[in-house]
Amino acid sequence: MPAVLKSYQIIAAEKQLQRQGKIPKEWLLHDSYHGVTNLMDVPATCGILSDLECHITSSHDATSLLEKLRSGIWSAEQVTVAFCKRAAIAHQLTNCLTEIFFDKAIQRARDLDRERQVNPTRALGAFHGLPVSLKDSFQVAGYDTSTGLACFVGEPAEEDSATAAMLLDLGAVLYCKTNVPQSIMTADSDNNVFGRTLNPRNTGLTAGGSTGGEGALIALRGSILGVGTDIGGSVRVPSVCNGLYGFRPSVGIVPHSGVRDLTLPGTDGVRSSVGPLTTSIRDVALFLRTTMQTMTWQYDSTVISIPWTNQSLKEKVRIGLVLDNGVHTPSPPVRRGLKKAYDLLKQSKSIEVIPITLPNVQEHYSDLLKYFTLDGAKNYLELFARTGEPEVPSLKAIGLSTMKSTDLLGFFELNVRRQAAARNYQRLFRSQGIDAILMPPAPHTALPPDQWTSASYTGLWNYLDYPAVVIPVDVVRPCDLSDDISNAKHGSDDARLYSLYTGPELYRDAPISVQLVGYRYADEALMHTASLVDSIINGAG
Repeated sequence: MPAVLKSYQIIAAEKQLQRQGKIPKEWLLHDSYHGVTNLMDVPATCGILSDLECHITSSHDATSLLEKLRSGIWSAEQVTVAFCKRAAIAHQLTNCLTEIFFDKAIQRARDLDRERQVNPTRALGAFHGLPVSLKDSFQVAGYDTSTGLACFVGEPAEEDSATAAMLLDLGAVLYCKTNVPQSIMTADSDNNVFGRTLNPRNTGLTAGGSTGGEGALIALRGSILGVGTDIGGSVRVPSVCNGLYGFRPSVGIVPHSGVRDLTLPGTDGVRSSVGPLTTSIRDVALFLRTTMQTMTWQYDSTVISIPWTNQSLKEKVRIGLVLDNGVHTPSPPVRRGLKKAYDLLKQSKSIEVIPITLPNVQEHYSDLLKYFTLDGAKNYLELFARTGEPEVPSLKAIGLSTMKSTDLLGFFELNVRRQAAARNYQRLFRSQGIDAILMPPAPHTALPPDQWTSASYTGLWNYLDYPAVVIPVDVVRPCDLSDDISNAKHGSDDARLYSLYTGPELYRDAPISVQLVGYRYADEALMHTASLVDSIINGAG
């Protein structure tokens, strides 16, 4: 690859023009929604979707949609066209897509329908005919994996990533990839190639990152099952911002090969995990169960093949309650959401909730950031320099490019401290007899653009490699008044973040969520606990 390519402005303009050309003219919005802050009703009212397409995309989660597909009520082509159209609408509203391959997806759906007609007794794949969207960092053969960097535009993947290949073998239909931040390391899906993805619930707030394009797309139901990656909160943060369910599995449960990460190649510290974003908790279970029942080793040599065992839930689940992680103080709406969840759970005869304190979170979070920047920021900055890209504001805000490198001895010391932390948290789980931890996924809801600068509530679990799931519980309401900054207890950075919540006006319709954390590689157990917790909080079956 040449050291210097065309300028990023030229590359971006060409790429955006190419992307726009992939949307059929009859799917283009005619009305302007400039100034509309809540876009959630637009797809169903803009006139592009037929009544049936609106019903297909609005009224089902993946689990129920698969039942319709298997029973033959709807064809794979009908469902795929409906989601391609709705994804096109979502993109025009929020700028959530990067790679668009609707034509290829519709042809695949037709092929699936034809194969079913020719071989009516052949068993259908677990995801037969289900449209699934992917974060941009997953390789899909024939399409770029630019990850929002101009230097990678025009380099189509030669083969599918492991997860994409697995999904196709399971009968899924892949139809688009979604936007990410420059560096894939911030909570704002904004880059110099595609621009910023908007939050459809409140366009004045971030859609999250790094899987933010998925978050916006699924919120508008241009997808109902998307797959992302999470190395510091990148599945969970967009789930918080967009009111979705998001699961960060233990590393290796879901195939990861063929994902473009921008950390220095060859470093093996804190690793990224592949997980789903969905509209229901049972779809999280569907994705996890189906993956764990698949021979994942065929797709990725690094997977941890732990089988799904259909284990029964304990007669009484013991959950540790964390009100505050000792680094950042939760804002008023986050505190209300956690209290709402706690008040409902403590009424259940199946759950016991006890208060616990998380040890040494600030120390562990600081070490997590060092793992992310073992070479300082040399790798990121070299990639930017190839096309003259500047840092986007959200990347400047987190200070990633100013991080110092770590020498080999320092790397060893990081590993020693991480091993000690793992032992300490194992003792926490065992001494308290807990099955899971309930806590906020962040000290705040979605924030205005470029203000989300810490992932201390999510990143701890990447550092320890514990599975974690985000469950929506409410939205910001008029009662969620701001309070005095003196309530921030943990220093100047805490006070700065705490002061961002100014009251319900700016944060109107922002989702409020909780996070449930399980023990490492006890992903199935956490899934069962999460299903129980969600049924109590949200009345799900």
